[in-house]
Amino acid sequence: MITFYPVFGMRSAERFMISRFILALIKLLALQPRKMSQAEGLLLGYYHYFTRSKAYRVTRANIKLCFSQLSEKDQQKLVISSLVSTGKTLMETPAAWLGESKYLLTWISGVEGEDLFLDALASNKGTLLLLPHVGNWELLNVYISQKGGTTALYKPPKLTGLSDAIVALRGQYGNELVATDKRGLSRLFRVLSKGGVATILPDQTPEVGLFASFFGSQALTDRLAYRLSKRSPVTVLTVAVYRLPDGRFKICFSEPDPDFASADELTAVRGLNKTIENCVRVSPEQYQWEYKRFRKRPKGEKKLYAFGKDQYH
Repeated sequence: MITFYPVFGMRSAERFMISRFILALIKLLALQPRKMSQAEGLLLGYYHYFTRSKAYRVTRANIKLCFSQLSEKDQQKLVISSLVSTGKTLMETPAAWLGESKYLLTWISGVEGEDLFLDALASNKGTLLLLPHVGNWELLNVYISQKGGTTALYKPPKLTGLSDAIVALRGQYGNELVATDKRGLSRLFRVLSKGGVATILPDQTPEVGLFASFFGSQALTDRLAYRLSKRSPVTVLTVAVYRLPDGRFKICFSEPDPDFASADELTAVRGLNKTIENCVRVSPEQYQWEYKRFRKRPKGEKKLYAFGKDQYH
């Protein structure tokens, strides 16, 4: 998500105060009606566009790389739409974390491919959900909680004082969140081996991974999804939560690209990126292009987010 606060060089007391302020702000924003939050998100997106913020520059770089076939005008339209969509997601998130489930379920207008998910739950195998950063992925927590819950990975925030509070907020519907460390990964393996449901965001840039094509460019891709799918018998499904024109959402389950089932790790990782691409192409503007997906580049290739600094490895 777009962040607005510096965290390095702060004293512990300053970090604590900022953490308390952010939590209070989240609780306040959670009280807003959905349409108000989305209107604020629209304004936030245009703010980033007109100020040519870092979020704008990263989005622009990603879209120029991944949609080079589009005209300059169409690329710019996609940049604006992406900033607005991410702004809406940011402003919707407090309610998605804190709102009552009965209220949040009214945000969801339908579930496509639900039979795939229900069949997976009815089997004796674990279910691995691949949830890309499309639309508002946080809303999946509410839906999944009605079906028995899930265990999901989360990346602890840079402000350490927020970590426990955010876990409590995001886990209030009965879902379990585990950190992206060895203990968390072990927990995911155990959940799947016992026939449970695990959810991961497969499009984050790992510290170590494999380079594979993503919209025609090499992106360092995490092997976690592949390893989870091979450790024990599991059903793998892709799920995305798309924002509809009326401001509500549709949850879409689908099967991953066939290559993801390959025994060859590189082929499977390529299949994973194809799977994410398929989700993004449904509504390209709703993907979180503000994320530095190409932060790590193959040796010798131009850095994408240098913005005036040394651009080569």
